[in-house]
Amino acid sequence: MDRTMTLAAERGERGGFSLDALVRQSGLLAMAAGFSIFLTPLMHPADPRSAVWVPVHLLYFATLVTILLVLVGIFVRQLPQAGRLNLAGFITAFVGTSMMLLEGREHLFSPDFGQGTPLGLWQLIVASLVFSAGYVLLGIAMFRAGILPRDAGILLGGSGPIVAFAPPIGILAVLIAGHTLFGAGLAWSGYALWTDTEHEQPPGA
Repeated sequence: MDRTMTLAAERGERGGFSLDALVRQSGLLAMAAGFSIFLTPLMHPADPRSAVWVPVHLLYFATLVTILLVLVGIFVRQLPQAGRLNLAGFITAFVGTSMMLLEGREHLFSPDFGQGTPLGLWQLIVASLVFSAGYVLLGIAMFRAGILPRDAGILLGGSGPIVAFAPPIGILAVLIAGHTLFGAGLAWSGYALWTDTEHEQPPGA
């Protein structure tokens, strides 16, 4: 696996870019996404007719798109250590985040999407389950690999289900807590990616 990354990096450098540089740039995106996802529940208007409804949802939409790019950086950074679990977590988290994007798109201009309809409810439940499973797996992969901060993996894995299921639960304190923890996990991971800080620990540590 190390040889594969070395060859990929050499090809990238010959092509005019560095794989390491791309991973580091994903760290900056992760820090920005962590801050943004912390802000969005605080800025979310209670009234769908509010003038800030669309801008806040556009910000959340852009944050989820950014997280998709961050997931690629995390996956590449952990390739030498995390193995199949890293791949499973990456794919499931990527698909779950994409499903959240599609589900959230409906709310952008139609605040009442899915209310009282089984179809809308099941779309939300399935998207939330896949999103939750993805970040739990990714958090476990981060913890086991030890390349990125293990506590950041715990934050992402533990708060992913809260972020996914807090909106339908509708309790503001839970929503804020989940997004705060998830944002902290993203920002912490991003700082490690950006600074290229090595967090690997000996087995059993």
